Amino acid sequence: MDLLGELEKRVVCGDGAMGTLLLEAGMPLERCLEELCVSEPARIQEIHQEYIAAGARVIGTNTFGANAARLERFGFGKRVEEVNRAAVGVAKTAAGEHDVFIAGCVGPLGITAEEAEARGIDRKKCFREQITALVDAGVDLIVFETFSDFAEMEVALLANKEVDGAPEICSFACRANGRLWCGTMLNYAFAKLQDAGATMVGLNCMNDPQEMVALVQLISPSYPIALYPTAGQPRRNNGGATYDVSPKMMAASAPELIAKGARLLGGCCGTTPHHIAALAAAIRDCEAR
Repeated sequence: MDLLGELEKRVVCGDGAMGTLLLEAGMPLERCLEELCVSEPARIQEIHQEYIAAGARVIGTNTFGANAARLERFGFGKRVEEVNRAAVGVAKTAAGEHDVFIAGCVGPLGITAEEAEARGIDRKKCFREQITALVDAGVDLIVFETFSDFAEMEVALLANKEVDGAPEICSFACRANGRLWCGTMLNYAFAKLQDAGATMVGLNCMNDPQEMVALVQLISPSYPIALYPTAGQPRRNNGGATYDVSPKMMAASAPELIAKGARLLGGCCGTTPHHIAALAAAIRDCEAR
């Protein structure tokens, strides 16, 4: 069964954060985390396996910033295909014979439309290059995550349609008032994306579970969505960061999020395999009831 068919029957548990786990493990901020799929694949594979063991049925590739614009900051602008293919390979190895779906993660380019034009960067081509590498490597779906500019999301979605890519989830990082950073209201953005053929829409980052409940209640969607709340705001602690939302608190939010329309439910910044284990148990409990 494909993921869309599964989502019609039940709520599916996604995985949690990748970047914050790597940083907490001592990875320096200036390191290209996506390139680790090539140079230290075992480190990434272990995190995927921990999430699968916790109960995640959808695992995201470590490719959030694996587009040419972001990779160029590290001198890796010509390694888009290599990095993305390696990331899918690591995720597939981690999945093994487990019944999980591989989501190719695609983040925003990290530059404005004006900056892209000034630098001669074709944004659609940039997304198309990454998406093509992910799809050719065999992902089950594409997740556009943590977008805050509606116009950029439209460009990314069109790029996926042009390469006849995998089904996509268009996920925004949104303020608590339901307005994107670009000024577009979330309800409008979701409606326009669905008109453009987006397979599914969702929200991730910026909001902890209870803030996510309030945000979804505000927009009151009449369609299934994907929700990946954070574990709260990071607090600096001995050079690292801690998060306020415990696994128990994350699990406690599941019934409300599911009641508001969540069909794919995972975690974003600060979440760990412990959060996902608690969330997976809560989802099973909701299903049983």
